[in-house]
Amino acid sequence: MNIKSKLLLTGMALGIFSAGVLADDTSNLISLDKKWGQAGMKADKAAVKMLLSEKLISVGPEGVMDLNGELAGYEPAPAGATYDAKDFKVMFLDPNTAIMTHSVSGEDAHYSMHVWSKKGGGWQVVATSTTPAAAE
Repeated sequence: MNIKSKLLLTGMALGIFSAGVLADDTSNLISLDKKWGQAGMKADKAAVKMLLSEKLISVGPEGVMDLNGELAGYEPAPAGATYDAKDFKVMFLDPNTAIMTHSVSGEDAHYSMHVWSKKGGGWQVVATSTTPAAAE
């Protein structure tokens, strides 16, 4: 086998391995986002805070906020309300940084974009933005 063939096979193997690792993180990030949504509906600020960076930048209809501003906006959802996030898209900039988008339907219909950062083996949101969507 010549050097070009060896390099090609090595590159393919690394690509397959990397895709598998990133696919696992995609599922994990979607799961974390759903936990965030559920905790937010309960106004469980301690649970939400664990998913957000101390240096959070949040942009929404209320303006630009830090972590404290983001947490201050959480109030318990009305009885019977659900968090129905869907249409997740996750793009990795590198193994430790991901950009996620999704939509949420229902009473609080909106579109979200989050920047996730992996530090110390765990993922946290370092930047987030939401924009209202028409209720379905």
